[in-house]
Amino acid sequence: MKRKQFLAQPEVRSFIAWLEANLPTLTFKLRLKSSKFVPGGLVTDVQGFEQVLDHYRWKASWLDTHQSPVESQTWPETWRSLGQLREWLTCAVNAGDEQQALQACLQILRWGGVRGAIPFLHRLAAKNELSRYLKKMVVLVSLDGGNDLDDLDTSSVERFDAGLTKIHALLDISGSPIYDSRVGAAIAMLYSMFRQQWVGVGKPLLAFPSGAARGSQIRNPGAFLNGLAAPQFSAIDYAEWARWQVRLGWIIRDLLERTKWFAEQGSMPARCHAFEASLFMLGYDLRCFGATLATDPNPALPEIEVKTRESDGNGWVPTGHPFSQVLKDYLTFRHGGALDSKASFVAWLMADPNNDQSLKRATALGYCFPFTIQEFDLFGRPLEELERIVAGGKDGLCAALATETLEPFSLGDERVGVCLVDVLITGNAYLRATTEKERIDYIMSAGYAGTANSARTLMALGRNVGKHFGLLDEQHLPTTLFGQFFCECLLDA
Repeated sequence: MKRKQFLAQPEVRSFIAWLEANLPTLTFKLRLKSSKFVPGGLVTDVQGFEQVLDHYRWKASWLDTHQSPVESQTWPETWRSLGQLREWLTCAVNAGDEQQALQACLQILRWGGVRGAIPFLHRLAAKNELSRYLKKMVVLVSLDGGNDLDDLDTSSVERFDAGLTKIHALLDISGSPIYDSRVGAAIAMLYSMFRQQWVGVGKPLLAFPSGAARGSQIRNPGAFLNGLAAPQFSAIDYAEWARWQVRLGWIIRDLLERTKWFAEQGSMPARCHAFEASLFMLGYDLRCFGATLATDPNPALPEIEVKTRESDGNGWVPTGHPFSQVLKDYLTFRHGGALDSKASFVAWLMADPNNDQSLKRATALGYCFPFTIQEFDLFGRPLEELERIVAGGKDGLCAALATETLEPFSLGDERVGVCLVDVLITGNAYLRATTEKERIDYIMSAGYAGTANSARTLMALGRNVGKHFGLLDEQHLPTTLFGQFFCECLLDA
């Protein structure tokens, strides 16, 4: 489907008209916790969507080509910072300079507080394919070309996450938006509100996806009374995520062509990114819309009550799996020379004669939990690198994170890196408590898990991953490496 055909759909036209009529009149209760990204937090009520941009906050720092820090926090500062990153990336890609393109990409990820795409980017650069891949993708995510959504498929989109959407959006010059969990959550909430008021018939046409926050924030409209649940990033493929970046971009551009919103930003692409930045602020916690929670026992309460509910996608409970054994199995699978893909590995696990009992498909799929780009992005790794990861220890951890020097672990704004976070939680639990019950109580009271069983699942993985990489000792207590690696990590913001 192309842009004109997409925008011609009656429901899409109605949604854009609804946005035009309602965004200027809505009031948003911004309540951002204090964190490294928003020092001091933010508490303010904002009337009108355009006014949200004045309250944009994202404290970030990255290193330019001279290794000098570039810092930003407000939207004007951020827009200037992103302009420098865009120029660096564009020049490198156009020149086919793989190392400069890689460094620009890595600094974009640093600005965004995400790191999942690092192994993939290194892999492309090592094969001299990074610039080619980025050039191909920028055509596919453009908003003003003749591109077709169907061209974004499993063969063209090799990876996609909250980091790669930033890279593709910055290389683009048409205003293609960064589509992360916050942007996705905000547009999904607006669409949910539209559907509740729409007089049309039929199932919802649009299904804007989102992802969970790392804290207690809500980023799924389905948590609200009569809300329309958003598909989660973890449940859709990379190509589908990329297609939603384009669909949202088409909607934003069409809406801005109808209005003079963000005119002070100048060009249409700049206005598009200002719109996206406003969605980003609203998507921090959808309770800013003032809607009633589906399980709220007292909807008349004026203040937004902060809760942590595992059912909202919060907490740090993983899909249980024997981490070290799965890594060894995968290495054996790779040495067998089969096609290196999730489908092939799952089929191999189910048919593996070395297993005492054949694995069910659901179990085999669960074993792939650490393979995603949100965790260690293991599929497609060079064998030498994979062998280091399987061997474990500090060197294995460096290989898993695709870094020569182990840097302190840090968390961005989204619920990713669950395996390593579970090591941190488990190590702290063993430091704080001497009995299983006390450790479970600690994990549940902190909101990391909602039930005793899920707390046990969390600790089982934490122990396995922690011991594999030398972060926990045989008694599951933190090692010196644990202290060095997690020294700057705060979970609660």
